[in-house]
Amino acid sequence: MIKTDFHAVIRPFGEVGSLVDISAPTMDEACHTVMALNKMLLARRLSAIVSTTPSYSSLLVCFNPSLLGRAALHDLLQQLLNDLEQIDQPRGVTWEIPACFGGRYAPDRKQLEVALSTQWDVIVHRFCSIEFTVRAIGFVPGFTYLGGLPPDLHCTRMMTPRARVPASSIAIAGNQAGVYPFDSPGGWRILGRLPFAVFDAADEPPAIFSPGDQLRFKPVDETEFASLAEQPREDVISVSVAGQ
Repeated sequence: MIKTDFHAVIRPFGEVGSLVDISAPTMDEACHTVMALNKMLLARRLSAIVSTTPSYSSLLVCFNPSLLGRAALHDLLQQLLNDLEQIDQPRGVTWEIPACFGGRYAPDRKQLEVALSTQWDVIVHRFCSIEFTVRAIGFVPGFTYLGGLPPDLHCTRMMTPRARVPASSIAIAGNQAGVYPFDSPGGWRILGRLPFAVFDAADEPPAIFSPGDQLRFKPVDETEFASLAEQPREDVISVSVAGQ
């Protein structure tokens, strides 16, 4: 149980959306508050709620105005916020994921060694010792923002972004880590890659990770990576669900 102080502002966001902005002493507290609010709202199983999109410090709620008016939605959100003085930190699925941090899958190895003044095996060991938390899904569909990167692994973005970052690349920039869902431009420093897709528009949901999930990476070499890439995704990852 986490006791936190926060301030919330509920405001319209387009014709069928409302946004809850959360400010708190730390980003972690704001994120925990957002996740808890989202969990409580979804637990109501209201047909009028079309979708929710949690982020670091805000929750976007899209609704069907023919089933629920905006004023009633805001009253409901305020009621839920009033119940959040004591917050159970929500935990989603915990993933243990193989990843390759060598060869062509780590194109920024040398730059990161210089920037962090650390040998590569130490960087990889440190990165894989962390249990990351999925903070948000954005800036393109399925991009996974990961919180929990320690200060000794913080680094700057590239001065000139790449025109193409391969799908499933693991990268870091600033105080965050992330996973690219598909080939796209990007300026984060790439240090590894997953041997499976993390986003498929034909799936429901299309992104396999969700805000609140926990991720831990397990390093594999290029030979094992190639073997894992030929196997079904469910055979190469370990998944556990909180409370089970």
